[in-house]
Amino acid sequence: MKLISEQKNSAISQSYLKLSGGLLLFGILLTGVIMICSAVASYRETIETAIRQNCDALVSNIKEVYHSPDDMPSVEILRLVRTAEMEYGYTMFVYDESGTELYPGSSGETNILTPSVRSYLSRDDFIQIGYYTSNAQEAQICCAIRFYLEAENKEVSQYYLAAVSNAGMVQEYSMMLTRNMILCLLAVTVIFMVIFHLGAGKLDHQLDEITKVANQYAEGEFSARVSLPEQANLYSLGCTLNRMAEFIEQNETTRRNFVANVSHELRTPMTTIAGFADGILDGTIPKEQHKKYLKIITEEIHRLKTLVQSMLNLTKFEAGEMQIHLAETNIAELLIRTVLMFEKRITGKHVEVEGLEDIALTLNADEDLMSQVLYNLIENAVKFVNEGGIISFQVYTEDKTAHICIKNTGEGLANDELPRIFDRFYKTDTSRSQDKTGLGLGLSISRKIVHLHQGHIVVKSVKGEYTSFEVQIPTDLSH
Repeated sequence: MKLISEQKNSAISQSYLKLSGGLLLFGILLTGVIMICSAVASYRETIETAIRQNCDALVSNIKEVYHSPDDMPSVEILRLVRTAEMEYGYTMFVYDESGTELYPGSSGETNILTPSVRSYLSRDDFIQIGYYTSNAQEAQICCAIRFYLEAENKEVSQYYLAAVSNAGMVQEYSMMLTRNMILCLLAVTVIFMVIFHLGAGKLDHQLDEITKVANQYAEGEFSARVSLPEQANLYSLGCTLNRMAEFIEQNETTRRNFVANVSHELRTPMTTIAGFADGILDGTIPKEQHKKYLKIITEEIHRLKTLVQSMLNLTKFEAGEMQIHLAETNIAELLIRTVLMFEKRITGKHVEVEGLEDIALTLNADEDLMSQVLYNLIENAVKFVNEGGIISFQVYTEDKTAHICIKNTGEGLANDELPRIFDRFYKTDTSRSQDKTGLGLGLSISRKIVHLHQGHIVVKSVKGEYTSFEVQIPTDLSH
């Protein structure tokens, strides 16, 4: 199985790198073709511009020696044409208005001034690559222009000048660029093949490492971690797998703790109920004490009901099935009523309660759910306030937000406990010794209820001094 996995990983990495290499080579080839076309076009434009300028220079020289129509043709102008041919390396042709060549015999038959070319020259200069002389062995660049000569008697005559040059230099330039591009492409291919093998080996190693750890996760071993250097291609994937494993491991630990806590919490009241019920039925408990023990049984049943209801509510919250029913709710009254529920425990610990005098706050909220939030927070404060300590309340509105603060003196929470205090089933080390009846669901449920009201719940604590919970809910909350 391991061999098969390694072969699959190798195939994946090779496919990935082949695709990357193919795209790279295609990009280089496409860029090279575009650059070659651009360079050849630029080179050809340079040559065509030079031919055009040389033709203009020859026309200027002809105009200097031209006096009358009888000078066309003339020996002096013929000498200028032949000199230009030798200087520029072109074959030059001069035509009159009818298209007749004035100095024939220099290079054989020509097919330059066709009717279509003359029609074109009536609009613009003519510069093309083709075969323009009968003895042409290679493609030629032909430039034809129209010009006018004015005689001394002001008579104007129209003529044409054509220059033909070998276009082989353009083709050679194009071939040279093509050869260079092919050589560069070959060099890049060789370099890529070397990098490909090196990269494929590293990628295979990274995939093998990830696959090995993933297989351990599949077998239930979530303590394994992917170990890759930060510069590795799959480093981020490895980090993601590690975070996933931490999350699963934490959930697994939470699940085990939950099962243990639920088993304990269910077993204790059920044992009490069964023991007292059996004692009443078999006569062990005298009749005069039945009412006392039946009351204890009722309290334990109520405790079981509360426990089961808390778990059901948590399930509804996580499934998104919990609905809130908004109505005008007197928060101040809920606070006072809830504090009175813990009067016996508060008195027993000699705790002083502050801040409930003259408070007033009415919100649009779900009264039952908000009552549960306040009950959980006040119970938490009563449970962990120190002997002879203080539980203080503060209620006020600010920026369309209602603030409900419940603070108790006492042991407080450590900094590493604060981020996890609202996690379901989480119980601090202090609570494990002081809270014998809870499952660690109260704060988690409270936060979910506050979120349903589009609010927030914030905890602040200083170790050895105090713990404070603040509920923030919009005052303009509507359906």
